[in-house]
Amino acid sequence: MRVHMGKIGILFWLQGVRGLQGVLKLQGLRKSIRFFVSVLLVLLLSTLNMGSITDGLYFSEKSDLYFNKFQNRFDNLIFNFDHYIQQSVDNSLSPGAAVAIVYRGSILLLKGYGVKETGTDEKIDTHTIFRLGSVSKGFASVLSGIMVREGYLNWDDCLLNHIPDFRLRDTSYVSQLSIRHILSHTSGFPVHAYTDMLDAGIPYEKIKELLNGISIHYRPGAVYAYQNVIYSLISDVLQQVSGKTYNELLREKIFSPLNMMYASSDYTAMVQNNNTALPHLSTKSGWKSRPLNDRYYSVAPASGINASASDMAQWLLALTGNFPDIIAHQILEEVTEINIHTPLLQTYRSTWNGLQNTSYGLGWRIFRFMDHDIVYHGGYVEGFRTEVAFDPVEEMGIAVLFNANTSFASSCIPLFYEMLFKEETDHRETSPDVRLLQAIQTDQ
Repeated sequence: MRVHMGKIGILFWLQGVRGLQGVLKLQGLRKSIRFFVSVLLVLLLSTLNMGSITDGLYFSEKSDLYFNKFQNRFDNLIFNFDHYIQQSVDNSLSPGAAVAIVYRGSILLLKGYGVKETGTDEKIDTHTIFRLGSVSKGFASVLSGIMVREGYLNWDDCLLNHIPDFRLRDTSYVSQLSIRHILSHTSGFPVHAYTDMLDAGIPYEKIKELLNGISIHYRPGAVYAYQNVIYSLISDVLQQVSGKTYNELLREKIFSPLNMMYASSDYTAMVQNNNTALPHLSTKSGWKSRPLNDRYYSVAPASGINASASDMAQWLLALTGNFPDIIAHQILEEVTEINIHTPLLQTYRSTWNGLQNTSYGLGWRIFRFMDHDIVYHGGYVEGFRTEVAFDPVEEMGIAVLFNANTSFASSCIPLFYEMLFKEETDHRETSPDVRLLQAIQTDQ
């Protein structure tokens, strides 16, 4: 058995060591030591050249892990990322998780981790439902793109064309506000206008009546200011032009044709499914589950979708261009085109090592990361965290779902793409021995 040092294994190990301090504070010395030992085990396994992952040495035929013709290229990356998530869940960084990774029309990884609820042995599988939070926004923009392509509306249509009774305090701005503005968070409203009312459980229909009392801060299209209530005006537009509710259109245009069998956009569907993860919040004694609630379902375009890892795999395949008869390439280009540059926040710079700039399209963030354009969105709602990203050029997409408000979620996707792009660069430019030396020097 030949032994070699894998750069990806080392970098995942170093990332685990960096996370040790946070685990110490959160879970105590005993779990921290166990986490450190398990990460060392991942490093050891990553240094063994034992052949392909699919030859039975690592996983049984009944595993939720899937590989295909690309396995040789991505063996190390997928193997180490899988263990990175598994060991993190095992050591209480989250009660549970689920992951989907796709590449050029194929699923590389589809797997559930941990439990639906702490204190139980109910395992998360690939069909377990999670709430997606603001990852829902990407569905809204793509659905709008489908309706644009079918001739129901245009991106630059004035909102008044489709919601004639919409009013604002400053009447001069009403005629300037377009669909593009609400989907790119450039409406001119103050940031998170009335999101606090959503947190209080006030229905969207009630909140919408109060919008005419808000002063517009900026000319529409001039400034980025993130929204939930304003973003959800797209549901009113789509219902007006189609005669169908937003949820009906989602099922008809996206969920059903993409075979997203477990996806939904309402509270009733979530609670009636018997394979649902429960949300968790962090306490001094560890993760504590909370009952499901119906907050934010009234703003389905902003934060109302439920889905499983298997559903997200289908969604990622569509986003990377594999179902052009359902979601045309032109739609993907339009929603991922930069509409406005956004501040390069420390929140992102601290996890995306090598982030060059950030922008917003329509329902999607666009990150310039290590000379690649990554289309990304994160979501948090009521004890769930979700992260989704894809590279339109490489056609590589990833979704990571958590049933907890864990900060660990923020680092998973940046680390995945960092490893992917470093591996690609190193294979082109340097030998394995030089790559190992660079990895050690870079991460010390």
